[in-house]
Amino acid sequence: MAGGKQTPRQKLIGMMYLVLTAMLALNVSSAVLWSFLTINDSIVATNRNFESKIADTYAIFDRALAENREKTQANFDKAQEARRLTAEFRQYVENLRILMIQDAVRGISVDEARVLNPHEIRRQDNYDTPSRIFIEQGRGEELREKIEEYERAMLALLPNEESRKHIKSPFNTTGPFFDANGREVSWERANFFKTIIVAAIAILNKLENDAMNLEFDVVNELFRLVSAGDLTFDNVQARIVPKSTFVALGETFEAEIFLVAFDSRTRITANVNGQILNSRDGVINFTSPTTREGVFPVTGYINLPGGDTYPFRTEYIVARPPATVSADQMNVFYIGVDNPITVAVGGADPTTVRTTISGNGNTVERVAGSANNYIVRVTSPGEVTVTLSVQTGTTSRVAGTSRFRVKRVPDPIAVVVGMDDNATSINRDQFANSAGLLPRMPRDFDFLLPNLRINSFTMTTTIGGDITPFRSNSNRFTDEMFTAIRNSRRGQRFFFEDIMCQMPTGPTQLRSFVLTIQ
Repeated sequence: MAGGKQTPRQKLIGMMYLVLTAMLALNVSSAVLWSFLTINDSIVATNRNFESKIADTYAIFDRALAENREKTQANFDKAQEARRLTAEFRQYVENLRILMIQDAVRGISVDEARVLNPHEIRRQDNYDTPSRIFIEQGRGEELREKIEEYERAMLALLPNEESRKHIKSPFNTTGPFFDANGREVSWERANFFKTIIVAAIAILNKLENDAMNLEFDVVNELFRLVSAGDLTFDNVQARIVPKSTFVALGETFEAEIFLVAFDSRTRITANVNGQILNSRDGVINFTSPTTREGVFPVTGYINLPGGDTYPFRTEYIVARPPATVSADQMNVFYIGVDNPITVAVGGADPTTVRTTISGNGNTVERVAGSANNYIVRVTSPGEVTVTLSVQTGTTSRVAGTSRFRVKRVPDPIAVVVGMDDNATSINRDQFANSAGLLPRMPRDFDFLLPNLRINSFTMTTTIGGDITPFRSNSNRFTDEMFTAIRNSRRGQRFFFEDIMCQMPTGPTQLRSFVLTIQ
């Protein structure tokens, strides 16, 4: 967007959405359903984060209105209209998503459909529902018209074309759009014709994300216009802002000294601890080397060209730096997974910090693009020591050490989708509507394990007096399993055994369990 800088997460979501729309042009099989679910999970998480970001923007607008209602009121009202338009559009999209889920999962209420996790939809490759609702019933065309209406209304809140140049709408309903055979099609057919339901849900969530992007840009532009051209100030004060009030012995104290709301073109000077300094772009940079521990004052005054002076005072502390290593997940490292840690040495430039770990085969690597974040990989149970050192020129000094326990990842338990961990009985209809088995980690295990999945399992029950086993080579129930479940009777027991789960260290057999039909 031209109206605001995108975060790396927003850029990633945009790229994932391009991949999603490209995959929709193919006859996608159920083997890639988890890809769409992953994309949708990321979009939903981004939407939650974006809601907080937009709320912060409105809070800034509220404060500006309280400080100067006369100057702010007109654009504040337009910002509130942008909020209303976006909420109305998002509610419309939300209603479509609920309608689609209710059509796909018969018998659930509006409230149940609103909170249903797409992972729990049995027919995740169902493309009849999106085609019927958006193409046959015409809601796709209606949705496109709603998008265009919303986009026009939002841009109309800006006063002129010059301000609209700062906004690049994320919506694209004009195309051209093409199907898998290269034929040009409408926007609604490109997005929803024979689109599997989990992909359609992701598309609707992406539309909400686009709406919040446009809302954020429009509201920020409205706020910018409030103060555009303001050059008059009625309060001038001196400020000194240290880069850090805690400085490690041997390091350098740094601070910026400037005038609040002062024209940066004005040349000023300052007397700082008896030293005369000149400004650059309205800012005076002050440095002072540290040679001993203690509390040190910084005092002086700023001189304006007209003769006015503004005094200031602050202080900083010089002490030996503490060193910390904190595990981002818990106070333990696990074998076979990436263990994220955050390290810090007070007063030291992160680029001069070196992090090492004890033990053969154990490694610690800095996360690309990060100053303080590392990934630890360990190979055997026991205890390891993480050491932090600071490199100064050719000299290296140990700043601190931390000890961590090393454990194996605990085995998850297998549960039927939608069931509690310790359930021993199940309603037949609920059983028949479940997709299969999911691995679930113990509730006191807070570590996030990527790619955790069940590879195969055996379901055994008694049919016509005979013990009959059924085998699935995935986590999903087979057609034969569904038939046995639908034909089951009250009191009939189902045994789940030979459950193989893909763990970070390799395939692991999980504990068997039994369910009785209620």
